[in-house]
Order: sequence, then C-alpha cells, then structure tokens
Amino acid sequence: MSKKRKKRNKRHSDSSQYARKQMRGSEVQREQKLRTPRVQRPEEAQPEGTEEAVSEGKAIAAVKERPAVLMDRDTQCEKEQVEVPPSIPEAPFSTEEATPSSQVENGEAEPLLEPLHVSEEEQPKEEAIPAEATQPLKEAEEQPKEGEAIPEVMEQAEEQPEPLYVSEEKEEQPKEEEPESSGEEEKKKVALPETVQTREGKVQEAAAVPAVAVVDEQAEKPETKPGEAELVPGPKAPIILRKLPLSRRLSIGVRLALVFCLLAPLCAGVIYGVNAWVTYTSLRAHAENGVQHLLNMKTLLAGSGSTDGQSMIRKSPSSMLDASTLKDAKEEVLAAKAEFEALKGLLNDSAVIHHISQWLPQFEPQITSAKAASQIGIELTDIAQIALDAGIQLAPRFRGPLLANEQKPLVTSTDLQLLQQTLQQVMPRLDKIEQQTRLLSLDALPLDTAQRNQLQQYVLLLPQVRETLGLLENMMGVAGWLLGVDTPRTFLVQTMDRGELRATGGFTGQFGELKINGGRVAPFSLTNVALIEYAPGSPNSEQDAPKEYRSWWPFANWGLRDANLSADFPASAKIIMQAYKDELKKNVDGVIMFTPFLIEHMLQVIGPLSIPKYNETVTAENLEDRLHYYQLDNAGILKIKTIEHIENNEEARKVFTSLVAQALMARIRNASFDELLVLGVMGLQNLKTKDLQIYFANEQAQQLLSRYGYAAEIDRSTDHDAFYLVQTNVSASKASQYVRTLMKDTVTLDAQGGATHMLQIRLAYNQLGSVYGLDTYRDYIRLYVPPDAKFLWGNGFDTGEPLCGGTLGHCPAQGIYPGQELICPTDQYEAGASAPMIGDPYYRQWHPLNKIGPPNNFKSDIAGRAMFGGYLVVPKNCTMLATIAWYVPPQKGQQTGVYDLLVQRQAGTFPELDLTLQKAESGCATMPRDGLYYNGVMTQDMLFKLDEGQHEKAASCPEKPAVAV
Repeated sequence: MSKKRKKRNKRHSDSSQYARKQMRGSEVQREQKLRTPRVQRPEEAQPEGTEEAVSEGKAIAAVKERPAVLMDRDTQCEKEQVEVPPSIPEAPFSTEEATPSSQVENGEAEPLLEPLHVSEEEQPKEEAIPAEATQPLKEAEEQPKEGEAIPEVMEQAEEQPEPLYVSEEKEEQPKEEEPESSGEEEKKKVALPETVQTREGKVQEAAAVPAVAVVDEQAEKPETKPGEAELVPGPKAPIILRKLPLSRRLSIGVRLALVFCLLAPLCAGVIYGVNAWVTYTSLRAHAENGVQHLLNMKTLLAGSGSTDGQSMIRKSPSSMLDASTLKDAKEEVLAAKAEFEALKGLLNDSAVIHHISQWLPQFEPQITSAKAASQIGIELTDIAQIALDAGIQLAPRFRGPLLANEQKPLVTSTDLQLLQQTLQQVMPRLDKIEQQTRLLSLDALPLDTAQRNQLQQYVLLLPQVRETLGLLENMMGVAGWLLGVDTPRTFLVQTMDRGELRATGGFTGQFGELKINGGRVAPFSLTNVALIEYAPGSPNSEQDAPKEYRSWWPFANWGLRDANLSADFPASAKIIMQAYKDELKKNVDGVIMFTPFLIEHMLQVIGPLSIPKYNETVTAENLEDRLHYYQLDNAGILKIKTIEHIENNEEARKVFTSLVAQALMARIRNASFDELLVLGVMGLQNLKTKDLQIYFANEQAQQLLSRYGYAAEIDRSTDHDAFYLVQTNVSASKASQYVRTLMKDTVTLDAQGGATHMLQIRLAYNQLGSVYGLDTYRDYIRLYVPPDAKFLWGNGFDTGEPLCGGTLGHCPAQGIYPGQELICPTDQYEAGASAPMIGDPYYRQWHPLNKIGPPNNFKSDIAGRAMFGGYLVVPKNCTMLATIAWYVPPQKGQQTGVYDLLVQRQAGTFPELDLTLQKAESGCATMPRDGLYYNGVMTQDMLFKLDEGQHEKAASCPEKPAVAV
C-alpha cells in the first residue's frame, strides 16, 4: 500500500473519530441542558444579531412545552422519530459502527424526533468542521462497555439537587445568563438521542436509571414578533430528567412497602372471605338438596298424596309395595346420597374449612356437627337403598290378601334369606348413625326451631328403631319355623274370660287350632271345651291338679279348662300343652291366649263384625256385653237354642262366641297389608300388657320373647325388690268383672338398703249386674316376693274356722271382725252357698263366715320366688281387707343408695295402686323430703326407683284412697 493511501486513510479515520467525539459531546450537552428545562418568556429582550438563535430558542421552547413522560428505549425508538440536524455533517465512518438501533432493526436509519417546521430563511447553513476540531479528545475516546450507560449522564444527574417535578413558579425565578450559543448548538439541542453505540456496534440505553419529568402544560407559549415565521410544534417528545436522590428513593420505597403491608392483608381477607362464602353456600346447597330428596322419598312411600283444598289424602303403607313407586323412591335416595357425599367431600377437602378449623377453634362445633350430619345422611341413604332393593324383589308377592288359604306359599326360604341379609346390612349402619349422633349438636347447625325439634324426635326414636330391627334380625333365625316355611305349624289358641279371673287372666272355656303353612293361615274355629271334658268317659274325670297346686285348688276333675294355674305364662303353657295332649291326643307347637281386650283393639282397626244370623253387629264397645249375654243370660241362651235348634244349654252357650271368632278370623285372613301392619304393631303392645300371651315350643323363639319382655313371665331378678299379686276366682261365677282390687303398700327403707313392706289388699265387690253363678266371691290370693323375703305378719285371710252364719246362726248385723276388715251392708254378713269343693264339710249347705288370720300357704309354685297365699271370702256388695307385712333384705345386685321396686300386673285386671316409699328415720311427716309416692291404675308392669337425690314435693302424708262399698 502506498504512503499516500495510508495517509489518506489515516486522515479519514481521524476525521471519523473526531465526528463521533463531537456528536457525543453535543449529546451530553443537550441532555444536560434538557435536565434543567428553561422556558423563555416573550418579554425578555434578545441580543441583536442572533436571529437564528432566536428561531432555534423558539423551537426548543416549543419542545419544552410538551409534557414529559418516561419512555423506554423501544417505545422511543418506535414511536418518536428524531431527525439529525443538517448542521452536523455526516461523518465518513462505516455503517456497522454508526448505524443507530432503529437502522439495525429496520434496515434503514430513522430520525429519533420529527424535524421542527421552520421557514427556509431561519434554517441554518451548514458549516465546515474547523481544523482544530481534529485534535483527539482523550475523554471521549473511552467507549462505554457493553450494556453500561454513559457515565457522564449519570454523574450529572446525581449532582442535581433540584426536585423531580419542575413547576411553573421555578421557571419564573431569575436565572443566570448563559453564553450565547450558535444556531448549530441550538439545533443539536433539539435532537434527543436516546441510544448510543458501543465499540462492538451494539445499541444500548444512554441512561441506566429512568427519570420522570412533569412539565406544566399551562406554560405560556412565546409570542411571535411581526415579520417572524410562526413556530409550529411538532410531535411531543419525552424530556429526560435527573435521577431521584437516594434518600428520596428510600422514602418512597418505605411508603410503598407500608401501603403494601396495609393493602395486602385487606385484599387477602377479601379474597378469603369470598372463598369462605362460596364454600358455605355450596355446603348449604348440598345439605338442603340432600334433605329434600329424602323428603321426596318419604312422600312417595308414606307421605301425602294429592291435595283437595286444605285436606290432604294420605297414602297407605301398601303404596310401598308398588314397583314404580319403589323405583322412584330409589332414584330420590341415590340423588340424596350424591348430595351428602359431595357435602362430606367438601368438608374434608376444602382448604377454607381446614383453615377455619385450625385458626378459629370457636367454629369447631359447627364443623364437627356438619361432618356428623353428612355421615348420618350417607348412612340413611344406604339403609334406604338396601331396603328398597329388597322391597322391589318382594313387593309383587305381597299384593293382595296375605293370610288367605292358597296353595302358593306367601314366604319361602329364599325370601327369608334376603330379609336376613338386608337386616345384617342395615344394623351396622344404624350403629354408625347412633355413634354420629353423639357428635351431633343440633344447636350448632343452621336450623330453625321446627326443624331442630323434628330432628330431635328422630334422634330419640333411634333406640326404638334399633330395638325393633334387632328383634326382627334375631327372629329371622326362627321366622321359617314360625311361618311354617318347611313344615306346617299348629298353635293352640284359647280365649280367656276375665269375668272368671284365673292366674293368666281368665277362664279358658274355648279353644281352637291355628295352622300356618308357608305363611298362609288356614280357616280357624273355636270349640267349647266343656263338650270334651264333661262328656262321659272324659280322660280328665276324677283327675287332680298338678301337685304344686293341689294344696289350694278346690275342684275335682281338673283338665284343660283349668290348666292355666300359674301366673308365669310359660309354666302354664307347658301344663296346657300336656293336658291337650292327654285329652285330645295331639301335639301343638305353642300356646296363644288372649283376653277380650285384644279383640276390642283389633275391632278398632278392622271395623265391626256382622253376625247376620242373629242380627247382631259386634263392635269394640259392645263386644264383652254381647258375649256375656249369649253365654250367661238365659234369654240369650234361649235365643241360641231357638236359632240353632240345640237342646243342651251347655252346648248352646258358646255358639255365638264361636261365630264371632269365625267372622274375626275371616276378616283377618282377608285384611290388607295396611291393616295387618297396624295389627302387628298393636299385637306387640298387647304382649306388654299381657292381653296377648304367646309361648313357643321352639326354645330359640321363646328366648326372644323373654329377652324383649314379651313372655309374660314372673320376674326372678335379684338386683331389685318386687312383688306380684295374683288372684284366682274359685267361686264358680262370673263376678270378677264387678270386683275392684286396691293395693296400698307402704315401704320403709332402712340404712342398709332393706325394705319393710306393709301391703293392704282391698277387694270391693259391688255387683252391678246379673252374675252367672253363685253370689259369694271366693278369691285365692298369692303374693310372690323375692326368695329371701321374710314374712312378718298378716290378717284378713280365711282360716277355715267357722265364726258365724250357716248352721251357726246369723252373724251380727253391723260387723263381725274387731278391726272392721269386712264391711257389708247392714244384716248382710252371710257367706251363702258354695261350689262343691274337695273335702268341703258344708257340701250343699250354707257356709258360715270363718275367722280371719294370716295367710296359710307359704309354699311357692314358682322357682326363685317366695309366696304368701290364702283365701279371701267376700259376700255380695261387701269389701274385704287383708294385710301382709314382710321384710326384704338388700338384693345382691342392688346399687348402693338406690332402691328399685317392680310391681307386676296380672292380665285381665286393673288394680289400683297406692304406693309410698320412705326412709326409716323420716316417717310420713318428713317423707316429702326423701320419699316417693304414687297413686294410680296399673295397666302393665311398673318399676319405681328411689335414690338419695330424689325428692317428692307432696305437702303432707297421702290420704287413704276411698273404697266404694
């Protein structure tokens, strides 16, 4: 290469370097000028000969009037085009080194700002670069590193102490005069390049720290003098100001941090509250929907049907046997289960619920109750679904009369297995429901008073439902045996007439056989037992009663009609079954007895019975009266003999009763499912009152009756005190219906827990109507007490020693006993005639009234019970008083400080009980503080409890109950 060429290239390179340094210097100066904006007022005088400078100043002022905004490099490059003033000649350097960022991106150079529009006269002319400008500047040769801003700009920005915002007032303050600048320099101030080029040819930002400037838009524009061209402002360009001081930046940062600290929890709380409300709304919706589906199921099965005005037609229970109804109910159950499962999942998985439970423990009862309620809902729907599945399979078989005598069995072994499996699946879920109810607090749930009370009733019914289903589950094992699924069953049925009171509830003058095969009941009829036992050559002729009862049973020819000697029904049933086998040569699988009260209760369900042959309608109200009319009244017996053409009175007496029984069984065999369901519930209630008594030869079935209190047994427990008064009418009359039994027992407790009883027994015999049989009432009394009871004393029982009357002459007219134990109308103290009794010395004679004393029989016929027994003799319309006192030591299972007394009721009677429990040191005067008092009519067995914390509010000693004479 020649030396000339090298010199030429060197001059060209120096020239390019000088141009670049000059551009950087002008850029730094322009930025420094722009950091302190100055608006020139029009009234300021301008120096002469500076016309071009004035034009340039006006242009700069027009730019400064534009509001300053912070713009980043990309926005400035894209939106603001800045044109390089023509006063700066284009230096001869390579495009690679000097091309700005806009040219790099778009392929061509674009102006950073739009050019100012001025007249051609005011445009400055280009000037040549002076020679002295070629001298190198060492400060400008240092190129900034890649990615760094120009250091001069940052240093000048930090040195400015003025505030960030420039107001109009500051611009009006006097300013220091600045040296005049050439038009070229003013033009350079217009160009505001935002980027610089590094040595590597990359474009980067000129300032590292952004700054914001606010210029008052109300600044006055400079006026144009006459003859001057009007300045037209171009597009607004951002004005870059200095960086805030460090202290100011820290202050603003602290303020922002405080604002964040205040707003962040508030925003978080709002968001959390919204989530909590949404969660609560979802929970409530799932719960309400689930309950509504269950109510829909209830309406379908046993709820309300169509409405007629204000009346509501209620569906019968037989609607549960409709297949379509069961399917609709199952759909409701499935929908309810889905809702409850969604409710449970939301309670267990929701973050809101979890946080509330963790940080707000006061809401834990509500959450626990909600979880328990959701689980209860799931278990209920499972139970309903299981029951409905079984019902859908069994329903078609139960449409129509269930007990009709048909060849097709009503129940099969497969059906029983299905029912047993159903109960086995239901019982564990009931147990889970009971467990969840212990966690359930109804007050914690969002319920109104009516809903809370209704749920409380359902919760209280759970034990009863559990007990009933438990009984059914246990009976499944013997249900096949009871219903004759594999083998037909035969049960002996006997009616009891309470007009002639016997130990089990009444005289058993009629019997019949109830046959069941596959759940179907065969036709049933009753037979007069007298036609068998009074017939010539009867097997019971000259037969004595069982040895346990011979000491007091007075009649010969003992047989089936008198076999119910024991108040413990299982004991009597075994005697009856043996007697039936001996007399009729048949075996039976059990014994069923009932009083007229059971028939009355049944008639209340199925309605009255019509006996067209006698033009009679038997109802619950007139049943006993009609039966006694045709059995005991001579006019009724004559009517039977006339209609039936019967000569024998004994045969005629029971015909009408047999017709009533046949009509009743025919009605039951054709009863609907609804009626049978009600009859079944009623039967359980009558088992409790002993108006219905059942004994099964199957040991497992009998144990079930005993377990649930349906066996009509004498209590043999040793963990409490008890007594049981049993009456037996041995006067050969139907007078028991006119005899009131009153018991007054005063129990005094000692410090050891023992009890001293003084029991007064009053028999008030007021014969209000005709009586079949003799007038004098003879009642054999047996009092059963705990086995370790000690007899103390007694009075009022017949001793067998004659006192007056009969062959001994008349008795006194006003009374015969010193203690007035027998009270009769004046001059009516007569015993009269008596039925023939074994060893009676007054056979077919008038009997005298005997002396009275304590009971004379202490040999019990019931294992595990002590007994005090004797006769009470009561003439017609008289009242007899007997007294027995005994002591019962503390029982083995008795709790300390607690005294329990069980008083059992005999079937067929309604004794009036007057009971007083008191402590030994208190006496009657202080009994109200620590005793117990009861006075009422017994309809079933009653248990009385007295503990140290119990108090009675009676104000005085109880008065003796009045006795009708």
